[in-house]
Amino acid sequence: MKKVICVMVLACFVAYGTAAAAEKKADAKAKEIDAASSVVSKNHPEIPAGVTCNDCHEVKLDAKTTATQAWLKGDYAGFTANQGVMDNDRVKQEIIKVMGGKKKNQTCILATCLNNVPLSTTAEFALDETRMTLHGVHEKGTQKLLQIQQNPRVSLNWHHEFTGFADTLCIQFIGKAKIIDGTNPEFDRIIRECTPTEERAKAMKMDPAKYIEMLKARMVVSEITIEQATITNAKFRAENLRPWQRWDRPAK
Repeated sequence: MKKVICVMVLACFVAYGTAAAAEKKADAKAKEIDAASSVVSKNHPEIPAGVTCNDCHEVKLDAKTTATQAWLKGDYAGFTANQGVMDNDRVKQEIIKVMGGKKKNQTCILATCLNNVPLSTTAEFALDETRMTLHGVHEKGTQKLLQIQQNPRVSLNWHHEFTGFADTLCIQFIGKAKIIDGTNPEFDRIIRECTPTEERAKAMKMDPAKYIEMLKARMVVSEITIEQATITNAKFRAENLRPWQRWDRPAK
């Protein structure tokens, strides 16, 4: 009997200890932090490579007071709040005008990231204005493609060389990328409809059909679905519009 009682008492202690440990663990949960002002304290535990703040903390973002939001809609640079803002469709048309639409390659900087390690790459992209997607043709096996396959979130930037604020012209794209190889029917459609295939084939003195077959064997296509695009154009001021305008993909 005494043995049974001892076992029961021991079980109670174990259960209590487990509950207490769980409660202590819950109390030790990383606290909410403010992205705008938080700094790492001296007694903060060592941060392993690849770990970011939002892996442990709930990060507060104040989207109303960041510099970008002030440029776009705030009381800033001679504009009162919400003054000089283009509608979404007008911004889209301005982006198309700069990028040139299908079959017009533009040299851009593509930013990818994997395991908290960023990579920027120079690459050519053409804008499909009907779908608001960007398309690039890349040699297989590059680091940027590996990063896209593991983390499809990307950013891309195009800019005109400028000497001062009076002739500033650039576009920042944010979106989600995917890689399409030659076995996918979409590869053929994109190559024929959205990239300057004929121009490139002519430059290489190749028949367009043979050129496409070569691309299928050696290259892949990246398709970036644009979720947000921010254009900066100093000439917008001539219409009493803000130089900074943003397009957002309409909700389905």
